[in-house]
Amino acid sequence: MNPRTSRRDGQILVLFAGSLFFFFAMAALLYDGGNALVLRRQLQDAGDAAALAAANVIQSGTPKGCSATAGPPPGSPRTAVVQAAQAAVTAALPGFPVSRIAVSCPNTGWTQNYAVEVDLAGTSPSYFGGLLGMAGIGVSTTSQAVNGQLASAKYAVVELDPWNSAWPQAYNGCPSVLFSGSNTVTFDGSMMIDSACPAGNGGALGTNGNAAVLTFNNQAVVKMVGGYAAGALSITPAPVTGQKYVKDPLGLAPFQWGFGTSYPSFPVQSTKQLKLSGGSTVLEPGVYTGGIAMSNHAVAYLHPGIYVMNGGGFTMGAGNAAYAIPSSLTSTSATTWATDCLATNCGVLLYNTGFTNTSSPSNSKDTISVGGGATLMLRPYNAAVDATGADVNDYQNLLIWQNGTPAPASGSVQPPISLSGGGQMNISGTVYSPGGIVQMGGNSGGSGGSELDVTLQFISWDLQFNGNIGFHFYYQSAAFAKPTDYGLIK
Repeated sequence: MNPRTSRRDGQILVLFAGSLFFFFAMAALLYDGGNALVLRRQLQDAGDAAALAAANVIQSGTPKGCSATAGPPPGSPRTAVVQAAQAAVTAALPGFPVSRIAVSCPNTGWTQNYAVEVDLAGTSPSYFGGLLGMAGIGVSTTSQAVNGQLASAKYAVVELDPWNSAWPQAYNGCPSVLFSGSNTVTFDGSMMIDSACPAGNGGALGTNGNAAVLTFNNQAVVKMVGGYAAGALSITPAPVTGQKYVKDPLGLAPFQWGFGTSYPSFPVQSTKQLKLSGGSTVLEPGVYTGGIAMSNHAVAYLHPGIYVMNGGGFTMGAGNAAYAIPSSLTSTSATTWATDCLATNCGVLLYNTGFTNTSSPSNSKDTISVGGGATLMLRPYNAAVDATGADVNDYQNLLIWQNGTPAPASGSVQPPISLSGGGQMNISGTVYSPGGIVQMGGNSGGSGGSELDVTLQFISWDLQFNGNIGFHFYYQSAAFAKPTDYGLIK
């Protein structure tokens, strides 16, 4: 035998063995890796379906929620939630080990025990990799779904006017928040202004030249997309400019009623404007075509529910009074209202719609307006005691809501929501006007430290403070509207 030939044969064998190992390694990478990707997709689809199935039972049973212990952080998931998730995985992947299905209630904070997480773990089969002693590839997925009310917006004020430089000055969001008069205003929550108006154009926040003092407590602050020209305005702490736009934190679709809609039996209480002139009247929730107008020291008692002002608005002149009361009562007084109307048995929502834009806020006849010297004592909507049976959880803690359409445009505006004090005003909840200005005047802001002080959140297009008086707006997250959500979040 030729020794050189023998050496060449041995080299070829080594090269062949190396090539074979490389071939199986590549095959394992491609084929077994592809199997791992297929398994990941199967697990993700099954996990997503399981998270949604578990979310579907979050709003059923007692107590509601992912966990019976809400926390934060939430405790272990309820049995019904776990079983729903496991059943969905088993249906999608027959024979999948239950031990590899982990169900938990994530501590996301903003979901407040209304989210569920499903984690799945598996191992893909190893074919070519097994020939090389390689185990299967481990695969894991995470799915989260939510079904319920989210945490309320982190702001006492959210102003949505983005700044339209081509619009006339009165409409372009320069400024979006205006202090007119020698105001002294205190907020216990932060303010977000979406207007991008630069300081050189007047700023997103400004004053008309009168001295005003704006103070934020509890580490709250003013945030704005644009700038501000302080002028005679004193702000503590200093505003933060150049912030990112914040979208409408509620984003509610217009309320629908009538035949063929979500609430086909929603009652119609008036087919033309209801004029209350003097005397006392008990009002029931429902549709008021033409709105409600109060005059001559009229007194209105509002039973719990949604009051739809379908054109005409809601107006109260000086000396008139409106009280929210429980369904069991037909009257109250300023001295007994606090104990008669509780958060558990009382609450109304004034919904303004059916209007058209006008050339000026002062031209509108569809406004919600409370004049100086009026008495207004209202608690916000409570779905659990809605006398109409609408029971709309999305509207919980909404007090005033103006339909966002038609949207404001160049040269045309929505009716304002105008709240002026001078009488007695104890109101709380969220004032929501995503397309209209809110005007606060007189002593409508409230002051002092009792539980009846005004606890308001403003989510509107623009906001204006008028008058030479102090305002103190208290911030309580539990008292404000919270959006609801359903679906996959991860």
